[in-house]
Amino acid sequence: MRVNNNLMTRCLLILLMLPFLASCSEDSDDIVSNDYCYIRSVTLGAIKRKVEQRDDEGNVSTVSTSVTGSNFAMTIDQRNNTIENRDSLPYGCQLSAVLVTIAFDGSAVKYRVKGSNNEWTAYNSTDSLDLTMPLELHLTSNDYLSSRVYTFKVNVHKQEGDSLVWKKCESEVTPLTGMTDMKVFLLNDKLMVLGKNASGVVLAERSGIEAQGTWEEAVTTNLPLTADLQTLRQCAGTLYLSTSEGNVLSSTDAKTWQQEGATYTAGLTLIEKTDDYYYALSESKILSSFDAVTWGEEKLDTKADSLPDAGVRALSLQQANGNFRIVMVGQRQDCQNAIVWNKAWNDGWDIYESDAEWMYFPSSPDNRIPCPRLQYLNLIAYDGKCVVFGGASLDNTHGALDAMYVSQDYGITWRPSTELHLPAALKGVDGCVTSTVDKNNYIWIITNAQVWRGRLNRLGFAQQ
Repeated sequence: MRVNNNLMTRCLLILLMLPFLASCSEDSDDIVSNDYCYIRSVTLGAIKRKVEQRDDEGNVSTVSTSVTGSNFAMTIDQRNNTIENRDSLPYGCQLSAVLVTIAFDGSAVKYRVKGSNNEWTAYNSTDSLDLTMPLELHLTSNDYLSSRVYTFKVNVHKQEGDSLVWKKCESEVTPLTGMTDMKVFLLNDKLMVLGKNASGVVLAERSGIEAQGTWEEAVTTNLPLTADLQTLRQCAGTLYLSTSEGNVLSSTDAKTWQQEGATYTAGLTLIEKTDDYYYALSESKILSSFDAVTWGEEKLDTKADSLPDAGVRALSLQQANGNFRIVMVGQRQDCQNAIVWNKAWNDGWDIYESDAEWMYFPSSPDNRIPCPRLQYLNLIAYDGKCVVFGGASLDNTHGALDAMYVSQDYGITWRPSTELHLPAALKGVDGCVTSTVDKNNYIWIITNAQVWRGRLNRLGFAQQ
């Protein structure tokens, strides 16, 4: 019997396609049995947070807010079976009920408090977890032959990062009692104070910059009474200051001083000492010199009659973009507010230090927050900002040690800070006050023979 070749060909094709058709008919959502057993990712949901806020008058209130948990990545260590966030959540986060999304390869996840004998609870992405204590996450593979236990921990800062916490380290410090015209500074990781008393210009020295320290008996230096201690500047481990006779003096130990260069023909007020130049005020001019012998007049962007004539304070900064800047704040008898000048350069990118001119930041009708003219004015750099504080203002609009005034534009505007504040116990205390900032971001304030130390909490957090 003859067989139709076409029919045989069709039958053969159908037989070859049967396995393929069968596989296509299977449900694609079926779980394939395997021994996969690992957590791929963990993401936190929204987290409630309670924080304290301080208004312009220093009043504190508690505010409820929230934090986006997904902004804090959870790191999974597959070798050691741990899950935690390296960047800690902000202080005040409430972890008692947090939605957590867990992506995994396996059949199911269950959890319990780490180290407990509690019954395991099945994980459900719609149920919140209590993360106040570390959890154990138990994962089982699809073939139920393998399992794995992870330790899941969420880290939260123990302190409010934006809080400035003060501690009174010492009071009634004998070497500081009766000292006037004080200037505090740091040298070789020691806190030192130059001041004047009946013995002349004296130096008080503290054992270190820890919270607890001891003070040595004040020693008399060889500085003349004409030394302007508020002009004290530091450069490359050497101290510099000026005298009313026109001298610049230097020292490496703050006890023995020697003259730099030659005596200027008129009185000098040292503004700053950089690696290459001395800067000083004299006879309504800003001068510069590389050797304190030959002085040249600096370029100004406005008339010299806007220069300060008393109470000069200065600081040097390096900006985030690499530019260098000197900020000078002082007083004029004919001006109700403080006088602010700047000099900025970047050594070759755009302008060299020797070519940069001084810029005047005038008070103007549209600037309602100029730098206040305070007695015993302190000028420090802190947290990337310029900060001033001091005694009562000459116009009585600001009380003694009532606030810290912050400028984020290098001296144009000055706002009372809602983040930085002075010790409440010092509010209204009048008299000489001096301050400095140490390498650990602590602000030191000395007044009335008291020593205070404070720091923004977040500036003490370890960098991850």
